[in-house]
Amino acid sequence: MISMKVKLTIKLLISMIMVYYITMTVYVVLNLVIYNSNITFGEKVFSVSFNISKFMEPYIEDMEKGNDFSLDDNNINKLTQNNIWIQVLDKENKEVYEVNKPENIPNSYLTAELIEFIQDPWGSVAPTTISTNNIAKGNENYTLLIGFPIDKIFRFKMTLTDESLKYHISIIIFSLILMTIVAYIFSRNLVKPMLSVVEDIDDLKNGIYINKKNKQGIFKDVSKNINNLSFILKENEIQRKEVDKAKEEWIANISHDLKTPLSSIKGYAELLKGDQYGINIEEAKRYGSTILDNSNYIEELVNDLSLVYKLKNKVLPIKFKEENLINLLQESIIDLLNNSKYSNREINFNYYDDNIILDCDKKYLKRAINNFIINSLEHNLESTIVIVSVLKKENNINIIIEDNGCGITEEALKNIFTRYYRGVDKNSTYSGSGLGMAIAKEVIDCHKGVINIESEVGLGTKIIIVLKNQLNIIEIN
Repeated sequence: MISMKVKLTIKLLISMIMVYYITMTVYVVLNLVIYNSNITFGEKVFSVSFNISKFMEPYIEDMEKGNDFSLDDNNINKLTQNNIWIQVLDKENKEVYEVNKPENIPNSYLTAELIEFIQDPWGSVAPTTISTNNIAKGNENYTLLIGFPIDKIFRFKMTLTDESLKYHISIIIFSLILMTIVAYIFSRNLVKPMLSVVEDIDDLKNGIYINKKNKQGIFKDVSKNINNLSFILKENEIQRKEVDKAKEEWIANISHDLKTPLSSIKGYAELLKGDQYGINIEEAKRYGSTILDNSNYIEELVNDLSLVYKLKNKVLPIKFKEENLINLLQESIIDLLNNSKYSNREINFNYYDDNIILDCDKKYLKRAINNFIINSLEHNLESTIVIVSVLKKENNINIIIEDNGCGITEEALKNIFTRYYRGVDKNSTYSGSGLGMAIAKEVIDCHKGVINIESEVGLGTKIIIVLKNQLNIIEIN
């Protein structure tokens, strides 16, 4: 943890130094570019790239021509327009030529006066930035003074002593120390919440899902997202454990469900095979019927497992076709009532239109409806009445399966569509595979339908299946 603080401090300090030097480098490069080009931000003469030496060259060349000092009209106009003046002095510092010189500029100077006038323009009688140059005329050398408006051209000079140099170096060292302290404080404030965030992530990695107080500052959103993730992972972990528990119970039940009919099949098969048992035709038929029933049960169980696999992996061969929904439901109810197990049960069917056409897979939709009705029959008393109704609402078809049975508890209702879940019902001896309701929901989902279940313990259950009437939508459009 400490090494992280040190590393972050060093990185931050290096970053600040790099920013400083990059800035200085860019500044120098820009100066080189600017002063070697004609870049300007509006000033025609005194632009960013103004250079006194280059400015003076044409005037010096002009005045060095001929025997007398003179400038052409263009150069004189340029000086006048920009409030620039020139003065030529001989070796005795007396004026021999001038252009646009202010009245308060003297015509001659003592050497000391001239030096002071050049070096201290603000202290002179006529504050002016002075630039000097030499002019060769014949065998004589002259001094050229060019005066620029002090509000346009000014210069600064710095004189350093050994002590002042040490002072400036100490300031630089102090700045570096201050930058280091600032970098350390910044990194400490940055690392402290970061370490807490790392610890929270480690907790998630180790399966510790605890909601902690949201942090403030730059990691506020990160902390909030970690807490949200922790909550989601905790919920997923609880659901996973519930599913694993249900799956283990289901495997144990399936093993029992397979073992029981297999034992029966094996026992009756040994009876039929053995010569020592005197079995007549009637007994043989009864044993064969039991073997066939148990074989059919095992086959149904295996088919359920296969169907679950296909539904889970989205490889169910759904074949949509226009079907009369009323006929489909009538067939389903009749098949159940013709089953000896449910022949004494009461199932009522209500509908208001005997020609409701639906685009569906008849085989699997019928299977889903059967599972819903069987669930009502198996988990309620024999006196329970099951009512199946069909309603058309706008572009939807509602299939309602309701009963006046014992109802479903909140816990069972929560897991009713969970694979491998078997509800605990003291009113029923039915031991299904735990896949029927899950299969039914998957089939309805394949038909783009929605299932709503309303149930109250002691009053009964109502299942509403809402299917889109695609054919009706096409006709309307």
